[in-house]
This record gives sequence, C-alpha cells and structure tokens, in this order.
Amino acid sequence: MIDRVHGYYDRAKEKMSKRKREAFQMERTSGILRYGYRHSNLIRSRFDGMGLRPQEIRNLKDLEKLPITKKAGLVTAQKENPPFGGFEVISKKGLRRIYMSPGPVFEPGEWDDQDIRWAQALYACGIRKGDIVLNTFTYHLTPFAFMLDESLRKLGATVVPVGPGNLSMQINLMRQLHATGFLGTPSLLLSVVEAAEGMGLDVKKDLFLQAAFVSAEMFPESLRRKLEGKLGINIRQAYGTVDVGCLGYECQEKNGMHIPEEVVVEIVDTETGKQLESGATGKIVATTFSKTFPMIRFATGDLSYLVERSCPCGRTSTRLGKILGRTDQVTKVWGLFIHPWQVDELMAKFPMVGNY
Repeated sequence: MIDRVHGYYDRAKEKMSKRKREAFQMERTSGILRYGYRHSNLIRSRFDGMGLRPQEIRNLKDLEKLPITKKAGLVTAQKENPPFGGFEVISKKGLRRIYMSPGPVFEPGEWDDQDIRWAQALYACGIRKGDIVLNTFTYHLTPFAFMLDESLRKLGATVVPVGPGNLSMQINLMRQLHATGFLGTPSLLLSVVEAAEGMGLDVKKDLFLQAAFVSAEMFPESLRRKLEGKLGINIRQAYGTVDVGCLGYECQEKNGMHIPEEVVVEIVDTETGKQLESGATGKIVATTFSKTFPMIRFATGDLSYLVERSCPCGRTSTRLGKILGRTDQVTKVWGLFIHPWQVDELMAKFPMVGNY
C-alpha cells in the first residue's frame, strides 16, 4: 500500500527552522533584487524612481519600501513595452514557451522554481512516483497545466494531458488507464463524479482514484465533504496564480496552506501596503525568485491571512489561511471593511433567508 499521507518532497527545506527559513528567503530575495536591477529596465527604473538600491532591502520587512505591482499594472506595462512589459530578463527567443492569460498578459515559460513549488504541493496531496494522473486543466495558451505537467514529471508520475474535455471521455480514460490521480477544479471533479454516477458506476470502486488535487476555484468545506464521501479519498487544495506560481498547499491536516520556501508571501493592508500581523486579513502579495520573469511584490487580488502555529504534519512553514475573496469585493461601511464571506457566514445562521 502506497503511503499518500506522510513524507516530504524536500524534507530539508520543508522542516527548516524559522530562523533558517527567513535567512534562506532573504538571501534569495536579495539575489533576485540585485539580479532584476541589473537585467530588467523596468525593475531598475522603479528602484531609481524611489531613490532606492537593492542593498537597502536588508530584511523581509524592508520589502514594504517597494511598490506593489497589480495585474492591471502588468497589463499596462506590457502594452507600453511588449511583450513582457520590461519585467523579463532574457530574450523571448531563448524561451521554451510563451503563454497568454486573461488580461491579456504574456508570460515566459521558464520557471523551474515554480515546478518545484507545485511538486511540493502535489506530493503533499498524495501524488507519488508511478501514479497515472489526469491533468484536466487547460493546455490552451495558459501556463497552469504545463506547470503541473512539469511538476508531475519531477515526481515520476505519468501525465494524461486530457484538459477540461468532455466528461464521458474523462471517465472512460480514468477507467481504461486505471488513473490513480486527478488534477482539476473542484467543480469539474464534482461534474465527473455526478456523470459517472449517472452512468451507473460506483465511483469508489470503478474510478480507481487515490489522490485528487484541486485548485483555481473556491473550495468550500461542504463540497470537500461531499466529494470525499463519494470517492472515499482525501482531497487537497493549493493556491497560486499563473503570474507567481504556487503560494500555498494543503497537507493531510488541511488546516491552512503551507507557503513554499521558494517564494516570499506577505499579507498587507489593502490601503497602505504595509505588512500585517499573523491572523489579520489583508491582500496577498508575492515575490518570486525567477531569473526569467521576476515578480517583486505582486498582488494576486485575493484576501487571506497568515497562520503561524505549528502543524502536526512536521512542516514548519507559515501557512495561508482560507482565501476569503477578492480585494475588489470589499465594501467599507462606517469605517469598517466588510467582506462577502462575512455576509455569507452571517446569513448562514438564518436558513429561512433564501436570497440576499
């Protein structure tokens, strides 16, 4: 029987002490700031415009001195300086792939550190060497499916690049190949399960799934319980974006999403951009160490909070809490920020209210 619960993709990194992790991340951050300053005209102009030099960022708290890049700013930069907006540090002729995500935003496909982060997430999900895995994320122009594809190969798994395809084809592939892993959105996995049941199949016995990884959508606990009950397996989620890669992944404890070591994640005040204490809700900002397309303080547009308490799984990283919504969904009432999830939690106490 394969152990799909315990173990680590990179034990040394995932069990680093807090002091070692901060030193490691600061060393990587300093390196990418210096590298970006030397090789990216846009990054250099941003430093110069603020009268700063990379060496003045001496700790992770000092990142507050730097401006936050938003998706809209990335779109604008690429319109002014195509194709990558000046963030890139190598010629497009040297790339294996060029992607395009909604915006539109062009992205170069040479991010080995992303593959490592997603590999950590997939291992924590239960994917192991020798697994046959359906990757149902789209391979059309956007990078996410390719990121996961490369990461699955790092784990020694066999990839079935099915994309979001029709449900009957996916079910037939799962049965014919005895696929043990599934990667996709929670809603697609639910559709697959319901379609299989509609075909008269016993999904616990006839689909052979042993691990399921979901992302790219909200994953309420009610849906998790429903899917896990039907399939008889643990389902784990991860969080990230095509711009900055994996920013957090669940372990078997499912008590938050472990932040990989190869990225710096901040939770900052939605108005000031200043870092917030653990437990406080704010917007997610990430700094990557990619020497192809470095993103420095990129705001994903989502809201969450940090969890510092230790995890029984043995990983020592800080965790992201639940994704609570989008920053553009926040409303200020009498000086207080009101989030959609707060309204949902309140109204759930009044089942007699159907619509609000």
